[in-house]
Amino acid sequence: MKMRTAVMIAPFAAALSVSTSVKAEVVVGPRFSYYFDNSNLRTSDLEGLQDARTVVDRSLTEDLRAATGFDDLTVTTQNNGSASNSDQVGFPMVGGMVNFGDDRDRVTLIGMYGSSSTVTELVSSRTTEIEVADIGFREISIIETVTDQDIDRIDMELTWQRRLNENFAILAGVRYERLDTSGRGVVTIQETDEVRQFVADALGQNAPTRNLDGERAPQTVFTNTSLDTFSGRMGVTAFVPFGENAVAFFSGMVQGSYQPDSEFRSSFIGRNGEEVRSEIRTDTGEFSVGPDFAVGSQFVLTENLALDIRYRAILFFPLSGEFDFGDSRVNHGVNLGLSLRL
Repeated sequence: MKMRTAVMIAPFAAALSVSTSVKAEVVVGPRFSYYFDNSNLRTSDLEGLQDARTVVDRSLTEDLRAATGFDDLTVTTQNNGSASNSDQVGFPMVGGMVNFGDDRDRVTLIGMYGSSSTVTELVSSRTTEIEVADIGFREISIIETVTDQDIDRIDMELTWQRRLNENFAILAGVRYERLDTSGRGVVTIQETDEVRQFVADALGQNAPTRNLDGERAPQTVFTNTSLDTFSGRMGVTAFVPFGENAVAFFSGMVQGSYQPDSEFRSSFIGRNGEEVRSEIRTDTGEFSVGPDFAVGSQFVLTENLALDIRYRAILFFPLSGEFDFGDSRVNHGVNLGLSLRL
């Protein structure tokens, strides 16, 4: 019964026990994982060609009307869509676990931290048109942004487990995730020059420098954003001993998550090192649902020490926000932990 009791107390936290009596215990230990996150690969929020729309640039229209005296002058822009290319981000993570309770009810708190980096390429197309009476100027711009991104990740999780019998337990808990992303990139714009030159002449400015191929001098861009996720989850765990000191287990949960609105900040720096402009974009938050499951094994090494190995995957299917339901966010990876009974 020693191995079964060890599993019953907290298979989800790899806790240990030496008897079947109801006894309060505390278990601690380090946790290591390598997790993949596809957040940077979701693209359904980008405007496709079928979503291209024309809008009036009111600020520039008013400036040009005042500068030229043409009250019928109108500036319109049309975003023709964007495409993004990047690799899935892998996070080596390290942290710790504390587990306490008795043979019937256990509570586990886990905290993890990791960092990683990736390169993202974003290409977009835009058309700008100026109309004055029956005269029009049109400009087509291709904007390419290549950004090196550094990402810090924090995971915090609190789980309660209750034993039902020797082979099953129920689980419930909450989870918090945070991604802090900072980037440094280069923006290159290729464009025709009719509108650009008209605006520069009308406002008494110098047109942006470009080479003979129509490519404007690159700008450096600095970006930063943070993404928080709050989740609640519940489910069951099943486990089967194999051998004298080993147990296989499976946990399956249903989770619901919420991501608040987030801000994406950009600062563009010109060749002279001065800030050309800054932008703040608000990304709409989302509610999501999905499965959270893990499969693995636990091995008792000594009377008070156990080894836990598992694979875990969490899927987030958006119910609201800017992404399509099928454009899910996926976290998955392997976890390794040692558990010491105090």
